[in-house]
Amino acid sequence: MHDRQPSTKLGRLIAQLKAEISAGDPRACIETMSGRTQQVEGLRSESRFSGLALTIDEPVSFGGTGAAPNPAEVMLAALGASMEVTIRCYADFLGISVKSIGVELSAQMNGQGFFGMEGVRSGFPVISAIVKIVSDEQSEAISQLLKVAERCCPVLDNVRHPTEVALSFDLAKPSEV
Repeated sequence: MHDRQPSTKLGRLIAQLKAEISAGDPRACIETMSGRTQQVEGLRSESRFSGLALTIDEPVSFGGTGAAPNPAEVMLAALGASMEVTIRCYADFLGISVKSIGVELSAQMNGQGFFGMEGVRSGFPVISAIVKIVSDEQSEAISQLLKVAERCCPVLDNVRHPTEVALSFDLAKPSEV
């Protein structure tokens, strides 16, 4: 793309991690993530990942309290944030000056899918994501940066490609809880 070097602390960290991962045992490169969600009141859930809390709810019009974003909105937020992180890491790694990054996301969900209507998806058929970058760089450099980020963004990869979800259940009687 160009011959610039990382000039920020984050850029140097990404360069170091990229070199370590490229030279390392692929099994040692796996990062396990886990967490838990628990419905706490009505449709409101509390989630804990990495020891941090996240509240998810539904709007009042759907029986929730409206105190937090709904699960689909949280998924959109995760997609936007992952794209921003990926773009920032690669901008700093590649020595591309970027002052700010934002993503505007929108999608439409058909309620018929949630209620089981045949042939109607319960999720989003299309997500629109507009990446907003403030930079003095040439558009070609930003275009190349976005191509790298598009290839490397983990949440974008999960949204674009089917990801197996192994569902199981653990039934407990109220007297056992």
